[in-house]
Amino acid sequence: MVDNRIIFENVKQENRTALLEHESKEVIKNIGIKIPSSRLTKSENEAVQSANDFGFPVVMKLMSSQVLHKTDVGAVVIGLNSEEEVKNTYADFMKRFENVRISGVLVEKMVKSGLELIVGTNIDPTFGPVILFGVGGVLVEAIKDVVFRMCPTTKEQALGAINEIKARVLLEGYRGMPKVDKNELADIIVKLSELAWENRDYISEMDINPIISNEDGLFPVDARIIIK
Repeated sequence: MVDNRIIFENVKQENRTALLEHESKEVIKNIGIKIPSSRLTKSENEAVQSANDFGFPVVMKLMSSQVLHKTDVGAVVIGLNSEEEVKNTYADFMKRFENVRISGVLVEKMVKSGLELIVGTNIDPTFGPVILFGVGGVLVEAIKDVVFRMCPTTKEQALGAINEIKARVLLEGYRGMPKVDKNELADIIVKLSELAWENRDYISEMDINPIISNEDGLFPVDARIIIK
């Protein structure tokens, strides 16, 4: 396990302001937040081996400091179900992005669909680091159903925030959807708030979006960290 501050310092030394997704996930994994099985691969064979290790289906994502909005340019491919599809996707990434600096290809175990939530932090000019929780995914900007707490946040405050969003009925097993494990979700909020507070000299903003809640539990499937 690499110390998170070393990760932040390395990013700063490379004159980057954003961690790549695999770096962000390493940071949140280091603080005890469980993430789906994933591995940064540097060859087609490594990608295939990782997919077999995790079990199909898998997701593949190009990791490059020059390609931050991966979905917009087709640098994320989901639902890969065979070695052949993994090989083809890897080759396609290498061909289409041959003119950018590539750190590798992230291969990740695909998570079943479910309710999409967001936990994130930013810096308030008055209060310093604050944490937000709400409905996530692509709807986060449209719905804007989020609540805020100051960092660091207690478990009690986190549970209060969870029960404060307008769409809280969705967390209770709405229309056959699985109930959200509020205790586990509160733990994620607390851990992220502590990370933001303890590293306030480094972190400008971050978010885990979405966190997918399904019948198997809570799964952070995307993470972003911006440093000062």
